[in-house]
Amino acid sequence: MKPNFIKSILAGSALFVIAACGTTTNAPSTPPSATVSIQEFTAAYYGSAESGKGVLHYNGSKYRFTINGVGAGGAGGQKVNATGKVYNLHKLSDFAGTYQGVSSGLTLIEGKMHAKLKNGNGVEMYLAGDTEGVASSIGVQAYAVSLTH
Repeated sequence: MKPNFIKSILAGSALFVIAACGTTTNAPSTPPSATVSIQEFTAAYYGSAESGKGVLHYNGSKYRFTINGVGAGGAGGQKVNATGKVYNLHKLSDFAGTYQGVSSGLTLIEGKMHAKLKNGNGVEMYLAGDTEGVASSIGVQAYAVSLTH
């Protein structure tokens, strides 16, 4: 009897967290400071590791960057192609740094992901994208973003 009760609690908690992540990853309706496109690979088994590269479109110029992260939650492996809006970017040097946030997604061959990330300079990225592979992801993430010019 107890195992079924625990499974019900875990399932309900997972649905609550998925719903919460979906509502926290909606970008503001105001114009963004910049936009990004990211290609990333993720592997997870309770914890997760991500590595990728991207392009920041800011003030009419393109800037290349790398993104590497770790997180809690998820299982499987996937390739992510995401685009997003960047807010509160007042100068280029504020873009690099450590971002923290929440993400959610489900991939069974092909899927979708959403994430909201914020760094210590107040820069926020709202990402949405397509995924390929077999993975589920939900949880807290931390990413190191470095401009490579």
